[in-house]
Amino acid sequence: MIHDLFGVEVARRFAGEGGVTCGTTPAGEATVVVHRGLYSKLATAHQALHQWCAGNNRTIGPHSLKIYRDRSDNLKKLKTTIGYLLK
Repeated sequence: MIHDLFGVEVARRFAGEGGVTCGTTPAGEATVVVHRGLYSKLATAHQALHQWCAGNNRTIGPHSLKIYRDRSDNLKKLKTTIGYLLK
């Protein structure tokens, strides 16, 4: 079973309520890429990160994230940051 977490950045910790909890992004070394363009092309960015890890003898850890930025009506200007925590 895949368990997805969704989050937003907040200025300070808070007490959770109902289905909302406060968490932190795990610390550590990561590999990151910024994808610009259609969401349907995100697989190419993920593939690039996996290839970089393989070519640099690095192993992807248990955590990853995507940050969707620059919402735009021009779909070619969409910006998504993808990161994988490394082991």
